[in-house]
Amino acid sequence: MTYAEFKSLTSGLLIGDNVLPQDADVLKGLVQYALTTVATQAESLHLMTLSTTANVLRISQGDYLIRMPVAPDLDTDTMDIDEELLFAVARYVASYVSRDKGGIHVKAADRIIKDYNAKTAEVLEQMRLEAYNEGVADMCYSVPSTEWTL
Repeated sequence: MTYAEFKSLTSGLLIGDNVLPQDADVLKGLVQYALTTVATQAESLHLMTLSTTANVLRISQGDYLIRMPVAPDLDTDTMDIDEELLFAVARYVASYVSRDKGGIHVKAADRIIKDYNAKTAEVLEQMRLEAYNEGVADMCYSVPSTEWTL
């Protein structure tokens, strides 16, 4: 999803409420805050890395680290998180801007993250089993591909 599509989605969530800030720097700050919030809670396959030189946000499952997502600069930039988690990011941004429905957006974001984490746990467990069956070391398996989807 591009940044322009993300802004349209978030604007749609705010229909009948407040509108997104017009100041590009303010909006980018809110988006970065929401991306970081989601990345601290979700086991994002897109953000998983084994690289210790990456801008690491936290430790994930096994040997993996979760790197810090990067906020987009241009409308044509692709958002730096798993597609499914973008809906949680949009909900968090909407919660920051919303006059009356902030709690509703936060609850929806939390539900999206919980569902995503359940699916990710299944994917990672399957990878562990495949690695074990192939005689590969316990938790060490190939670096997640950005092409993985749930």
